[in-house]
Amino acid sequence: MSGDVSAPVRSQAIGAITRDMRVSDILALLPECASLLGQYGLSCTRCALSPLETLAEGCALHGFHVEEIADLLTDLNLLLAERPSRPAEITVTKAAAEMLKKIVEQEGKVGWTLSVTVDGHGGFCMEFVQKPDAQEKMFSHEAVPDVHVSASPLTLSRIGGATIDVRGGRFKLDLPEDGCTGDGKCGRECGCHGESPAPTSPPPGPTHPLGAGRGYT
Repeated sequence: MSGDVSAPVRSQAIGAITRDMRVSDILALLPECASLLGQYGLSCTRCALSPLETLAEGCALHGFHVEEIADLLTDLNLLLAERPSRPAEITVTKAAAEMLKKIVEQEGKVGWTLSVTVDGHGGFCMEFVQKPDAQEKMFSHEAVPDVHVSASPLTLSRIGGATIDVRGGRFKLDLPEDGCTGDGKCGRECGCHGESPAPTSPPPGPTHPLGAGRGYT
């Protein structure tokens, strides 16, 4: 166990990994924990059930005792607290904000917020919430001030500093460390091509996937 007393304090500030979280969501928020899970005998990245089962359920299937689950949670949250901090912000491009506005109007959700959250499949999506959690931070674009995106401290600990954009008619989640210039000259297979087109008829649905633009895995 780490002797750094600041780690648990920071963990409380950004939220915590809990036994009731889906394994796939833990891996999305804390991908570096895969090796730690392996040390505990959990090969969750290769398990077909990981998108469905919670950490507690996965541990139970492997015969864990309550104390062992508690130890695993302690180690997961220490890992979470000790990783480098990220900016507690998300940039929403004008193209993304305009597309979100069309979706809000199309689905009759004016006044609702789109919360960035894990999607249960190892990635991230936006889902409508009428009243975001008090701890969530709000983001918007000045050209479309009535459309808001929110994210929890725990989500921001993974994707803070990201940009939500639209390319090829799809939402993209771009992380600053991936280095794409967005002008089609980055040499990556991100599909940016210097364009941010928004479709005239955005796809309806309760959640809206955030595809890996420059990558978030």
